Amino acid sequence: MLGPKLDATDVRILSLLQKNGRTKKVELASAIGLSLSSCWDRLQKLERSGFVRGYYAEIDLARLVKSESIFTTLTLQYHTQAHFTRFEQAVKNIPEIVVCHAVGGGIDYILQIVALSISHYQDIMDDLLSREIGISVYFTYVVTKVVKRYEGYPLAELLDYEEKK
Repeated sequence: MLGPKLDATDVRILSLLQKNGRTKKVELASAIGLSLSSCWDRLQKLERSGFVRGYYAEIDLARLVKSESIFTTLTLQYHTQAHFTRFEQAVKNIPEIVVCHAVGGGIDYILQIVALSISHYQDIMDDLLSREIGISVYFTYVVTKVVKRYEGYPLAELLDYEEKK
């Protein structure tokens, strides 16, 4: 385990917060079976220790605007730290790129991009390519259906598996 050791109660607090970050402290304490002050102390400790990095609202984008979700894999022409850094800085400044992962294997990065249309997506990619930040090749994957949406990490399962090793 990385960082301070958490007990089952801490893991339950984290699991419940993942499902609903707006859970009232009194409801959280009741669900965990702790006093309000004890639950509050644990939550503050989890926040201070960096286990809780923030609280977010999940927005139903389809209710606001018609959009496309696109995954793009890409490889850089050169594999030096300077080229990786330059690419990553450029990506961080493009709001439509909502996720970027550096990966090992046959490609360098996987991007998740949200655009109003395929044409909008291509404008984003054309802009990236015009910056001459070393993109060698990229492949586009348009999401046709979301089968399973991210709803939080499987904390209990991962920690149980780790303990069994």
